[in-house]
Amino acid sequence: MFHNSSASEDNNRPIESIRIGSGTFATIYMNTATPEVYKKCRSADNCAILAEEYRQMKLISEALQASGNTILSPTPIDFYGPDDVEFWDDPAFVFPAGDAVRTGAYSMTRVYPLPSALKAKLIDLFCPPNLNERAPGLVRRGHHLARLLLGRPEPDANRAAPQRFFDTYNFPLTRGRAEQLGLNTVLLSGEMGRMLAQLHMTARNDARDIEVVLGANITSLVPNRRERREPRVWVLDFNQVKEFDFTENQIPLLVDAFFANEAYFPRARPADSLYGVFSKAYLEECKKIGEVAGQLGQKFIVALEAEQVHKDANRA
Repeated sequence: MFHNSSASEDNNRPIESIRIGSGTFATIYMNTATPEVYKKCRSADNCAILAEEYRQMKLISEALQASGNTILSPTPIDFYGPDDVEFWDDPAFVFPAGDAVRTGAYSMTRVYPLPSALKAKLIDLFCPPNLNERAPGLVRRGHHLARLLLGRPEPDANRAAPQRFFDTYNFPLTRGRAEQLGLNTVLLSGEMGRMLAQLHMTARNDARDIEVVLGANITSLVPNRRERREPRVWVLDFNQVKEFDFTENQIPLLVDAFFANEAYFPRARPADSLYGVFSKAYLEECKKIGEVAGQLGQKFIVALEAEQVHKDANRA
């Protein structure tokens, strides 16, 4: 299933799996011989949750590909339960010795990390002068993505205390930082609106706890050819999304998920130009999906803006 000629010619040496992401729920490994990555849950008790995430990813990936959205989603390939002997016993592919428990796993296409040149630019722009000696190592190290947080307030430019830590891993790109890096946040806001409409009305989930990140994609079959990578925006992490039953009664579910997430999307304030682009694109995409989707989308935007007013008043 995972054998290749190079592995066979090298005394059947197992293909190496390298950890590129880890959390309390699961660990993500990169296969060194193929472009796939594997997400493995830490406990067999969570196998059903992982299987549901795999199902949701399939729906989301198909919806975004069919709609032509420029925001990409990993494409799921195969799911493996704890009793899938062929997968777990394959001698050509092994998980690290410290993670050999048979839980559940699935394979998917890879989200490539920030290209080195873009990571170097990010470091040059945002690494504090007192931490500059770490910059060369940061460029070389890690499978890093940056989070696109267009709704997060800008960092305090008048901060008195020197910054003691800097890393490109999950680096938060607010609107201002994203624009400094060269991203068109107006176009991005529109694609975010279209993407959220597809998740709500086609894949039919609430988009709870998803992540929107800047990484890269590659069309070449030679992934170590860095010059062939291009920066791309990705949506990922679907283990907490909940089904949306496509009725008005569950509009509060969509609103709750929007505010429960990190502030990837512009905040729902009509005076914010990026939110205007986001909400217009969301509504137009809903109408394209269908009449009912258009009606539900309008109700979502009204409820979203009302909840933003409520939250802003409570903070005042």
